[in-house]
Amino acid sequence: MARTNRITYGQCLILGSPRPANQSNENNLTGLKRVQSANIDFSFNRQRFKQIGSTNYVGDVNVTNPNITLGIDYLYSNGTNEVVLGLNVNGATDAVLSGLRRPLQDNNFYVMFGSGLKDEVLLIDSDTEFQNNFNITALGNCFLNQYSIQAQVGQLVAVNASVQADNIEVEPYTTGHSIPAINSSTKAPDAAYAYKIKKQFFKNTTNQDGLIESALAPSGIKLTLPNNMNVPGLQFTGAGNSAFIDSFSLEFSIDRTALYGFGTIYPYGRRAILPVLGNLSLSAVASEFQSGTLYDLVKLHDNADRGYGFTVDFIGESGATGLQIEIEDAKMDSQGLAESIGDNASIDASFSFSMSDTSGLKFSTPPLILNQPQDATGPLAVVATGKHDLFYQWYNTSGTAGGDSTGPTITPEARNENYYCVVTNDLGTAHSNWAKFESL
Repeated sequence: MARTNRITYGQCLILGSPRPANQSNENNLTGLKRVQSANIDFSFNRQRFKQIGSTNYVGDVNVTNPNITLGIDYLYSNGTNEVVLGLNVNGATDAVLSGLRRPLQDNNFYVMFGSGLKDEVLLIDSDTEFQNNFNITALGNCFLNQYSIQAQVGQLVAVNASVQADNIEVEPYTTGHSIPAINSSTKAPDAAYAYKIKKQFFKNTTNQDGLIESALAPSGIKLTLPNNMNVPGLQFTGAGNSAFIDSFSLEFSIDRTALYGFGTIYPYGRRAILPVLGNLSLSAVASEFQSGTLYDLVKLHDNADRGYGFTVDFIGESGATGLQIEIEDAKMDSQGLAESIGDNASIDASFSFSMSDTSGLKFSTPPLILNQPQDATGPLAVVATGKHDLFYQWYNTSGTAGGDSTGPTITPEARNENYYCVVTNDLGTAHSNWAKFESL
């Protein structure tokens, strides 16, 4: 590989695999969208020891695998990144942490660093151009441990997330590399599966023509506050539950217990500790006051602390909702009122809420196509997610496909014909790639 005197952001990209981590990553990687920054940190869990007769350390041993963290900052676009991070986005039926307690919830991430010969990753013309032009930092057995989404007047909607990994490998990319995930039987990187970098991984996973929101602006945020949220001192909501909100922040962290056994320094699992505590922070311009007493709000005498429900719609320039967030049973933790010369009076309020794999927080997105249909001599299929219910319709070059063409799988009537699927829900539409139903 040719050397370069620096690596610029145009030469870098991040890809994530589906779950579980221990599977082939040759045809199923997804490039993360709108990434603004990323960082990889690792530290060793080394135990140093002495012995009688010497004042120096006489040895050191790594007792567990290193602490490996990948941090990512990106602008929210369509929910693809959230799915790669392991969040559920079919909020009509499931919580955002659905599946948290199930086994095999890890995946792999691949961070690409260019050599300087290819300045724009997204302009590469063929898969072979990735070979000998990039170094890959591969992280195996990754688990989400922190997520936050923020919106503020004058700034785009932004997300910060971090994942914890069990293994890290750095190598020049040629072809046929093994995935970085650890095999629980061999206690070593899983040589049974390989990964490949392909141009198609960087295409938009929602619409083949790339028509997604470039980013979401705060002018498109619709925050619905509960009717009963007015607290003594300040009236948070007015007519129609409106409020002059100028900043919004939602975050949660997932604490995990690493499970170790004899014979290896790698954990055989990372068990999430439930419940997860979510936090919501709001800042608004103060306008009206509300009479009342703190006693009525808290009701300590019967332990009936009031819980609130919030709904946040992030609406793009097209008018379509790119993300809908539902927060359940949030309890107020603090409230503050501030005034200063030359500025408006403002109120800050913070809430916390319990999250499990069934309740607390729900994300809903337009349809996202996870697995595109492939050329085949048998049935064509598409795998999609997003707010339920999802509706499917297959088309060919002549129009609507014949037969039973309204499900995720179709056996077309005409061979040697190209087909694609349109997936819709309440929030939008997604178009799959074309696939050919070939002759036997």
